[in-house]
Amino acid sequence: MALIAVVLMFVSGTVNAVTMQLIPAPSYPAQVSIFYPIGTHGKESANHEYNFSLNLFYGNIFSLNGLEISGLVNRTQRVRGVQIAGLVNYSESGANNAIRGVQIAGLVNHSFHGGTSGVQIGGLFNQTLSISGVQVGGLFNSRACCIRGIQVGGLFNVVSSDVYGIQIGGLFNKVGFGVSEVKGVQVGGLFNVACEVNGVQVGGLLNDAFKVIGLQIGIVNRTIGRVSNSNVTGLQIGGFNRTCVLGGLQIGIFNRTQTLNGLQIGLVSINDTIESGGSLSLVNIVRRGFYRSWEISVADYSNLALTYRMGTRNLYTIYTVGANFIEDNLWNIGIGFGHRRAINANLDFRPEIVTYSYYTMDFRNIQPAFSNHLKLGFVYNVSKNFGISIAPSVFQLSSRRCNSDADFYRVSPIAPFHTRERNNWQTAFGVGISLGVVF
Repeated sequence: MALIAVVLMFVSGTVNAVTMQLIPAPSYPAQVSIFYPIGTHGKESANHEYNFSLNLFYGNIFSLNGLEISGLVNRTQRVRGVQIAGLVNYSESGANNAIRGVQIAGLVNHSFHGGTSGVQIGGLFNQTLSISGVQVGGLFNSRACCIRGIQVGGLFNVVSSDVYGIQIGGLFNKVGFGVSEVKGVQVGGLFNVACEVNGVQVGGLLNDAFKVIGLQIGIVNRTIGRVSNSNVTGLQIGGFNRTCVLGGLQIGIFNRTQTLNGLQIGLVSINDTIESGGSLSLVNIVRRGFYRSWEISVADYSNLALTYRMGTRNLYTIYTVGANFIEDNLWNIGIGFGHRRAINANLDFRPEIVTYSYYTMDFRNIQPAFSNHLKLGFVYNVSKNFGISIAPSVFQLSSRRCNSDADFYRVSPIAPFHTRERNNWQTAFGVGISLGVVF
């Protein structure tokens, strides 16, 4: 890095530096130099345009319209064509799109004022105001105002304004805050930082943005800022997701949202407010409008059970544990999701889907057995915090016996209306019913 700094300082401080001229320069077919100003045109090469420029160590020309090759350093205000340097390509111009074509350097490509339209490849890094095309840096790309195309950095990319296209960093990508945004794809091996993402943001560890419209994937996804401007519209997938306003789908181990207008799927979801949609999570906590209830019930498939419901009335999670003793002596545990809607002041409709697993009382010689119930239940509200429930259901039961001499578990005295057996597996379809008190 010290060598690069010295080269850039030397180039930028060269005596008789090029003036920021935009008027047409005298054009010549070719020039050859050893070390500027030792060459075919001496100091005047800094004011001329060439179709071909060959520099043994260091060349300084005003404009290139063709091909330039240097063993060490090329210095040019404007490039139209291909520029190749063993160490550094250096452009300092007030004109927009100072580089149009291909720029390849063993270490650094540097465009201080102008931009790049084409391909810029640096063995170490690239530094430019803006780029429309492809920018590849062995380590990183930095100080780009705007990217329209593809930017690839071996370690990272730093952009102060907008990215329109694809940005890939081996470690991370950073797009400056304010009004900057990413429209396209942003991929970071560790993390991405952006103001607004319209497209896809993928970070191996972390994605950090004010606003995401599209897809955000990472171990940790976070949209930060005020409630009014910090949100996710689309899909957010990660181990840990956090946003202010979610309008879409959020999938993760832990989901945290202030305002939910969509769907959450995960192990734990915490919301301040659910305006629309719901949460399909094992633990679902809503700070405003939180619904929870307990129920003691009897049923043919779970003779005595205790059930807990938590979430919102629109969508809640169900946990249940019970015992069977009318037929086989079995424990059962269940988990599911449900919805509770008022029909009138005293009667609620309560459809639910619950999966039950069955185990022997001593937890020995356990055979796989589980049933899936679709319940179309009703709750009669005796008071605000007390009710009586009835829930007819249809179910599908799958059970396996250890060998042909063993019996399948008998979980209900009501015979199923259809049974099929194959390879020691039994599948049954039937109906059930439960009665309970809700409090």
